[in-house]
Amino acid sequence: MKRFRFEAYGYIKDMFAQHHMVKRVVLSLISIIVMGFGISLFSVSGFGVDPFTSMNMNVASTIGIGFGTYQLIVNFVILLYVIIVAHRGLVGVGTVFNMVGCGYVCEFFQNIFEPMVKEHYTLALRVPLLAAGIITLCFACSLFFTANVGVGPYDALGFMLSRGIKLEYKWVRIITDLTVVLVGLVISGGLTSLLHGNFAGVHNIGIGTVITAFCMGPLINMFNKYVSAKILNVDYEKISKDVAFFMIKGAMLKNSVPVAVGQRRQNISSKMSTNR
Repeated sequence: MKRFRFEAYGYIKDMFAQHHMVKRVVLSLISIIVMGFGISLFSVSGFGVDPFTSMNMNVASTIGIGFGTYQLIVNFVILLYVIIVAHRGLVGVGTVFNMVGCGYVCEFFQNIFEPMVKEHYTLALRVPLLAAGIITLCFACSLFFTANVGVGPYDALGFMLSRGIKLEYKWVRIITDLTVVLVGLVISGGLTSLLHGNFAGVHNIGIGTVITAFCMGPLINMFNKYVSAKILNVDYEKISKDVAFFMIKGAMLKNSVPVAVGQRRQNISSKMSTNR
């Protein structure tokens, strides 16, 4: 119970320690809406989506559950692991927005766009949808990271694995991305179709998935520098190699709270003993 109180105190203190907190929270919420919109454009283009979304979409369609609901469940499970094992610096109100909102927003816009593009589903339409999806998603991710009120559960998992196995985050991210893609392929039957040369049986994976793996980082950094950083008057050029590294640095205040509280109590006890 004491540990829980210390944890809660750390969350609250860190939350209000940041400047422009209301603005950060609002921007984080807006970024999730834009993010869901961008992912829906990806999905409707038919060129594949990002690795984590591809797994969730494939599994959700296989077991007959809505994408938004399934993604919420998966994110909740990951979040529990992060909270129990990880430091609190990766979790914040933005984490909750990401966990709850992203899947449902994507599902909402996807249901709107799919009937609209179905009659004109040609490369002339799909390519612009893919490009718009990439740009929109990268801008949303940049805005979300810049708000700095928590990372998404899947991103937090990558950070924790990176710290646990002492491997650079970028390599851990490649491993986790390949893993979730493979899980989605196996459960949906896409891997079997692929091995038999039936590419039509592979869903939610394509050139768009590859593009997100290689192009999102540079594009997000560009938006960080020229758009998002200016909105909150911050500078993240020093961390351009890892657009979310500052999240870990932001955990320092939180992690120091239980230690500080414990040290203060120890000092008080020592003084009382000396007085006796």
